[in-house]
Amino acid sequence: MYIVVSKTAEKDGQIEYWVAGTKYSIAQSLVLKVEPGDGPAVNARPAAPVSGAPAAVQDLTRREPAPSTGATKHDKLQLPLPTGPKQDDNYWAALRNRIMVGDGIDDMRLAEIEIQHDARTTANAHFLAGVMEMQRGNADKASGYFERALRAMPEQVNLLEWHAIALSTQGKYADAAYELERATALQPDSVALLRLLGLTRYNADRTGDAVAAWKRVLELSPDPNTERLLHKAQRELEVEERSRRKESRHFTLHYEGDKTPPELQQELLATIEDQYRDLARQFNYEPAENIIVVLYTQKEFVDITEAPSWAGAINDGKLRIPIGGVTNITPDVARVLKHELTHSFLRALAGGRCPTWLNEGLAQLMEPRSSSMYAQRLAPLFQQRKAIPFPVLEHSFTRFSGVQAEVAYAESLSAVEYLRNRYGMGEVLRMLQSIGSGVGSEEALKHSTGLDYSVLEQRIGEYLAGTGRQ
Repeated sequence: MYIVVSKTAEKDGQIEYWVAGTKYSIAQSLVLKVEPGDGPAVNARPAAPVSGAPAAVQDLTRREPAPSTGATKHDKLQLPLPTGPKQDDNYWAALRNRIMVGDGIDDMRLAEIEIQHDARTTANAHFLAGVMEMQRGNADKASGYFERALRAMPEQVNLLEWHAIALSTQGKYADAAYELERATALQPDSVALLRLLGLTRYNADRTGDAVAAWKRVLELSPDPNTERLLHKAQRELEVEERSRRKESRHFTLHYEGDKTPPELQQELLATIEDQYRDLARQFNYEPAENIIVVLYTQKEFVDITEAPSWAGAINDGKLRIPIGGVTNITPDVARVLKHELTHSFLRALAGGRCPTWLNEGLAQLMEPRSSSMYAQRLAPLFQQRKAIPFPVLEHSFTRFSGVQAEVAYAESLSAVEYLRNRYGMGEVLRMLQSIGSGVGSEEALKHSTGLDYSVLEQRIGEYLAGTGRQ
């Protein structure tokens, strides 16, 4: 089993290697060999293909693009955090002390500032509280503080910008776009605000309006990233303009009328509504806004998503599904739909921070799928320390070959199934929420289970070995 790496280096008895812009390391004693050139390099802990097992449903959920690639493929397009107040500045440090008790923000102290009717101090105090909560991963609380700040000073552009980002983080894309439209009305030639406006409109399923914002950005200050976003949105818009739209309680369906019979539209919406209710029950959570589902021909799917050949569907914030040749919702199609729908729930639950192994493991578990089909082949890989390391599985699987991706999905399913069976689904969800609040993935795992990745891999091997004997 080969994993292609961009470079390697030897340091202090370790082999450092880079995959998709991220550095990993492993003991040199575990490395068989490293081969330079255009061919694949042998991974320090090679993973063998899980032959004889059915392929997992393989989608293209992305956690983060490689920083060097300038990738145009996205989850719901993430809004960058702007610069906040300098909290070591004397003014802001003093204000911070006024609103805090211990490590927490004291709402009573904020209320005391508010009743003094000093609009500037009231706005700044709530602004500071909002920024601090955003830095802690609490977008919901932050949004409330930004709203209070805007009541005091409703035309402060930086408050509108931060509020939009907090709303977007919660999945409230239409509300975020509204706040940025207010901001751009105050500063119509702000390139930074127009870029953000394009992102929020795109996320809110207003692709045409996103195109308009990004075109204005390129008129004012051309940059390659905005050009790529614009090009992608324009390709999508061409399909959307030929498409029709149908709404259900939780979904907005885009489809081409002559290629998607009414019976299939109704069956698809009924299927995903049932799946939505089941996931809402299992996760005790519902996403804030309707989920967008786009049906494509196979050619449109490949052209627009640029997905690898092994991807059966994609969830980049919108459920993009190639429907060519499908006349009814078969069990296999239903599994793909539920897998992709699970990603929408997880993105909302964890604020886009869910590591790929947990994301894909839960999505497969919800289909439902069992790791028992992989147990005999996968258990020896874990026991011999030849499985793909979990730090690698935190990141996107899109850089993997088809065989590598199959192993990565199988490992992810096995991990989540083990965690659920050993610690309960409630603990898995608490771990997910902890990650959403900004805690690192391995640290959240330790908090919930006491295991680090190395011990988790050992436990999974033991679990699969036991499953394989049954």
